[in-house]
Amino acid sequence: MKTKQKIIIAGPCAAESLKQVIGTAKGLKKRGIKIMRASLWKPRTKPGFEGVGEKGLPWIAKVTQMGITMATEVLFPEQVDQVVTGVIENGGDSDNLLFWIGSRNQNHKTQKEIANRVHKISKKIKLMIKNQPWRDESHWLGIVDHVLSTGLSSDRIILCHRGFSSGWSANPLGLRNIPDWEMSMSVREKTNLPMIIDPSHIGGTVENVFRIAKESALYNFDGAIVEVHPRPKKAKTDAKQQLTVSQLDDLLKIL
Repeated sequence: MKTKQKIIIAGPCAAESLKQVIGTAKGLKKRGIKIMRASLWKPRTKPGFEGVGEKGLPWIAKVTQMGITMATEVLFPEQVDQVVTGVIENGGDSDNLLFWIGSRNQNHKTQKEIANRVHKISKKIKLMIKNQPWRDESHWLGIVDHVLSTGLSSDRIILCHRGFSSGWSANPLGLRNIPDWEMSMSVREKTNLPMIIDPSHIGGTVENVFRIAKESALYNFDGAIVEVHPRPKKAKTDAKQQLTVSQLDDLLKIL
């Protein structure tokens, strides 16, 4: 395993405004956090705010200018090109990017095409892979195999455990998704790739985010991705699970 220090990714669920994005980036930089998350496109369970799209490209370009790696979810291969081009056109650092394949994105051809774009565009851009919604270790490993088949180097890949659908499991704590600690550690061992935890999408509420972070500390995760918002109650997505920056300070002590 090549990872030596914890990978910490923090930021809002979705980019909403220039003020929100830059304000968050400044707060993260003060804390030494080098990777910020903020998605431009948001897949939704039901119709609603689907992200600002290309409007937010100048915002994330400014974040890369601050020396912070910008992490964002892409749904389609062409969005990789849109982000890279948009960052370059707005004076940003296109190598200072991290894309991720979300849990809903389970078309293996799309997964491979996204990985192939990342592989060909830059030798520095990293790719994160979140687990699928249902419990199946072989499928999770299969996603990794599809991505690696494109030639993308393993040292540019991060895995993320964001839990599995709670629809068919006992859920006394009211978690958004159910973690499988043993499976995530098994996938980590079999792939020899860094595995980070997503307490935000497992927890679903601020209280549960802290509960899951404490539980995950018992396992050998390589870091975490956490949703943080300047004004969580005003967030357009995932308002119940996003932390304030001060709450992030408390969470980092646990992680």
